[in-house]
Amino acid sequence: MLKNLNIRSGGTLKSILVLMSGTVIAQIMSYLATPFITRLFTPSEIGELGVFLRVAAFITAIATARYELTLPLPKNQNHAFQLFRLTLKITFISLGVLIIIGLGYWIWSGFNISILYYLLLLASTSFFLIFKNIGTNWSIRNQSFKSISISNILGASFTNGMKIIAGIFNVGVIGLIISHFVGSIMGVIVFVKEFFINKKAVGLEKSNAKMKVLAKNYKDFPQVNLPHALLDSGRELIIAFFFVEYLDQAIFGSYDHSVRMLKLPLVIIGASIGQVFFNKSSISFSNKEGIYPILKKTTFQLAMLSIVPFSIVFLFGEELFTLVFGDEWSYSGKISEIIAPWLMINFISSPISTIPLIIGKQKLFFFLGLISTSIQVAGFGLLPILVKQEIITIDQLFSIISISMSLYLVIVIFIKLKVTKNADNRNLSIEN
Repeated sequence: MLKNLNIRSGGTLKSILVLMSGTVIAQIMSYLATPFITRLFTPSEIGELGVFLRVAAFITAIATARYELTLPLPKNQNHAFQLFRLTLKITFISLGVLIIIGLGYWIWSGFNISILYYLLLLASTSFFLIFKNIGTNWSIRNQSFKSISISNILGASFTNGMKIIAGIFNVGVIGLIISHFVGSIMGVIVFVKEFFINKKAVGLEKSNAKMKVLAKNYKDFPQVNLPHALLDSGRELIIAFFFVEYLDQAIFGSYDHSVRMLKLPLVIIGASIGQVFFNKSSISFSNKEGIYPILKKTTFQLAMLSIVPFSIVFLFGEELFTLVFGDEWSYSGKISEIIAPWLMINFISSPISTIPLIIGKQKLFFFLGLISTSIQVAGFGLLPILVKQEIITIDQLFSIISISMSLYLVIVIFIKLKVTKNADNRNLSIEN
């Protein structure tokens, strides 16, 4: 995908490098800060933060009805602006309903002040995470990849810096949560500024009539993509519940830390490639150009990039985690060794996950998502019972899930390639 591109022309390679520069800086900050953070907080505290972030991710998934993903798609800039307005409107309505439900729970709990603080932080953090998603997709549309990089750097620097400060002053879990809240605020500042500059320059105007028409035109996103997103975020929340309920919060903290560390290559490289891939492929497909060659080369590129880092983790994960994060995190390293194949194939598959949005195959991939959710929920929900009965060990639990998910994701990658090739043939035949 990259070898024929001219950096000076502002092509795909340049866009990837701009995105990666900011993303890499942000993740280097996280890498440098994490060994200090893991020595300031216990696996149990990290586990509690993981539950909070999963709840926030669930809210983030439902609050926009997934209309933020439509922003890069229309050819007309004014149509994209109406979709932007629609996304914000749905967000405020959704969060308003969730706040009312939360306040009802607070009253039912006997006006517990700790629950009120938790609910307010949850609603606030979710809002800024939602706006960051909206701003990211708006920037992808306008190819403002520098803004995305700056947003990532600001968010990472404040989040990690405040975590260290909270750990030094022994604030506990509430300090970790507040750190993510502040980081989410800083991550959206650049998007707010850019949007108003862009709105003034282009002369975008409100139109409720156009907004309603566009909402119907892109109804597949709330009808199909939203349930898919709910499957993903809901699955992560259910898994967290199973861990805490049937195993141990400290084990969940170790697992959560392991997954986050193994997903860093996806965040550093895969997300940048995926964002540019989405932009380039959506433009090419709307112009009746083939995108199968782009998908094939991107998949191969991601596979080559994944081999070395994940092989190192597979062979030396426990030793690496103990050395870098401290003795308390040795089991997290052991988990990393077991699930490395799963996360490696996830690294290859995730950046190209926008393909169903582009070629209109969201229903098919919704059902594939159901299979993924079923495998993980069944594994993390039923296998702990066997662990409790000492029929299998916790290590064997992770091995069964890792092997199952690895095989499943390989099949999904081949399905994406097949349906994209077929979509190209239909697209090109219509053009001819």
